[in-house]
Amino acid sequence: MTDTGMDASGSEPFEGAAARTLPMGVDNIGFMLERLGQDCDDLQFLREITKNSIEAGATEIIWDVDWELWELSEGELYKLCCIDNGCGMTGEEMLRYINQLSSSIHGQAHDGNYGVGAKIAAATRNPAGVIYQSWKNGQGAMIQLWRDEDTGDYGVRQWQLPDGTFQYWQPIGDEGKPEKIGEHGTKVILLGRGDTHNTIDPPEGVDIPSKWVGRYLNARYLRIPEKISLKAREGWKADPDAKSNLLRPVHGQGAYLDANSDANGIAELSEAQVHWWILKDGDNRLVAPELVTTGHFAALFRDELYEMRTGRAGMTLLQQFGVLFGHDRVVLYVEPRNGRSAHISSNTARTQLLREGQQLPYADWASEFRANMPQEIKDHVDAVIAGTGSSSHRESIKERLRNDEVLYRLSRYRPTADGSYR
Repeated sequence: MTDTGMDASGSEPFEGAAARTLPMGVDNIGFMLERLGQDCDDLQFLREITKNSIEAGATEIIWDVDWELWELSEGELYKLCCIDNGCGMTGEEMLRYINQLSSSIHGQAHDGNYGVGAKIAAATRNPAGVIYQSWKNGQGAMIQLWRDEDTGDYGVRQWQLPDGTFQYWQPIGDEGKPEKIGEHGTKVILLGRGDTHNTIDPPEGVDIPSKWVGRYLNARYLRIPEKISLKAREGWKADPDAKSNLLRPVHGQGAYLDANSDANGIAELSEAQVHWWILKDGDNRLVAPELVTTGHFAALFRDELYEMRTGRAGMTLLQQFGVLFGHDRVVLYVEPRNGRSAHISSNTARTQLLREGQQLPYADWASEFRANMPQEIKDHVDAVIAGTGSSSHRESIKERLRNDEVLYRLSRYRPTADGSYR
């Protein structure tokens, strides 16, 4: 049958196939943006902007204080910025890629870049604005993505140019251009909630507040690509010459785990790999607050870490995988295989890995791992059970179980007529 474009009522045919569908629009995009932003971690923007720099071909990425704004404010304002020497963008390219919710200069894919991350994670937490300054072929341009207080709309702010005309991007010269940016590169400045908001300060409740940027990025990546230098400022309020005020390299968790483990390897499962490390004991292990240095659990996909669990949550998953004792020294990263039979992707907020749109089957993989646990981990668990200072295995086991006692407390009960207690 030939498709004439005529509907069942006998109306006239449409003018061409493209006219058959009216593309869906978005009403009240500000509400949708903020709703999606609620699904993001407070620090998710660090990953998104860093990923954009990596995909722009940058070899140097620096998270730092915007020292130019700091000097203009006479040392009052500390605005966080990201500087890279990637390919850069023209004003028109920034307008196209940054002011479109789902648009990316590098293309989009369900298992790759969605083109929405930085706009959701950064813009919703910086309503005063996210400024992009970018140079390409030696020419600079600037735009500001913000939330208009009068309308509540998110979008690119309009600028008045020196000739009296208005435009959504404006050309900029080399004044204030970071040294790391030569003919090309981008600087992203986070303005936060307003002029007095110091965005270099971490959100409330963040661990290691003086090293929070590096801590998050290290825990987000297993390894940073070898050709990329990634650094993060720490101790920014100390004297500029103080040793504590520095740009510290970010390498990801992998380098630390390799250097501070007694044994490591990869266990093959039917649909995944489990990367494992047995950390050195505390006396022989490097103390590094900007890294996760005790036993923990995470999912791994393309050198990125998802769903990292530390503390009690990590202990629970490690025990599920058979590490019943000594879990404070064991690290497991489960890497699912991506293929036709099991498509792996992440949710839009990049907080969770999905397998065919569903949560990863940790219980199935845990059972398989327990049945084929690496001998080194078995020996480690047995050594902890045996202990070194207890007079008997029984006393050693009791001592270890005291730490887990809270997990076995009854949460509820009901009386019976012939019960032992009244």
